[in-house]
Amino acid sequence: MANNLIVMTWNVENLFPPEDTDTSAADTYTAKLTYLAGLIAGTGADVVALQEIGSLRAAQDLRAALGEPWQAVVSSHPDSRGIRVAVLARHPLTEEAQILALPPSGLPAVPDVDGDTLTHMGRGALQVHVDCGGAGLRLLTAHLKSKLLTYPGGRRYPLNEDERARGAGYALLRRTAEAVALRVHLNETLAAAAIDGQPGMPTVLCGDLNDGPDAITTVLLEGPADGDVNRPDKGDAVRLYNLGRRLPPTGAYSRIYQGNGELIDHILATRDLQLQLTTVDSLVDDITSIGASTRSREKAVVPDHAPVVARFHG
Repeated sequence: MANNLIVMTWNVENLFPPEDTDTSAADTYTAKLTYLAGLIAGTGADVVALQEIGSLRAAQDLRAALGEPWQAVVSSHPDSRGIRVAVLARHPLTEEAQILALPPSGLPAVPDVDGDTLTHMGRGALQVHVDCGGAGLRLLTAHLKSKLLTYPGGRRYPLNEDERARGAGYALLRRTAEAVALRVHLNETLAAAAIDGQPGMPTVLCGDLNDGPDAITTVLLEGPADGDVNRPDKGDAVRLYNLGRRLPPTGAYSRIYQGNGELIDHILATRDLQLQLTTVDSLVDDITSIGASTRSREKAVVPDHAPVVARFHG
């Protein structure tokens, strides 16, 4: 890893290129790219984990707005709306893994509201290697199932309270299975690269986890509990630390939903990076409160999530 490293995660909210004939949408898209690129460049970020990228073109357009030497790697597995994760970096990038299946050693099959069985993540996760000096950086980005509920046939409303309860349960099951899939992947990846019980390469997991830092779906991604970060133990090889726990209390959120701040965008890091952490910030100044309706967001330039930025020293 380079002597100093800045890592960002950001859900950029439905970054879709417009239709060629929609001039109004084209103006909004251009303004949004300018905003995104300006904020990323202003932080000095080395690598950015992105969620809600609408297509390969959208990622390339943002890369072009940042200019040289930025590079992009994009997930091949979007959800039904076409949104996916991606990584941008101003260092050489190598794709290492596209993570999609719910593994046999995790929760390999969960039910959904239509009576089907889910065997894959709704949105694929992505693992890359960032060549930023030394051994480099291993980075994973993910976007887990949201708390927005759907019901049989794609309905957005329940027919009764039993169905509402089932819908919430199905959503939680899916988000849990996706978090377990990531943890199983990390267990294998980190353990395989461990040297004398320590991670072989600095590693971060970034993304919109759609749950707070104390939710079980987030906590299980940290791996084994740690009594003292300053004392090495046998869990260090696979453990991650949620850097959001170091956010200033006044800025410990990344989205404002119906007037309430919530931290659902996270950066989790291996022990070596945790010990090198200088600051972590959520850049919340520009975001505003949102509600359940998405129609009012169609012409929004500023995403509904704030970027979370971690700075490390060598």
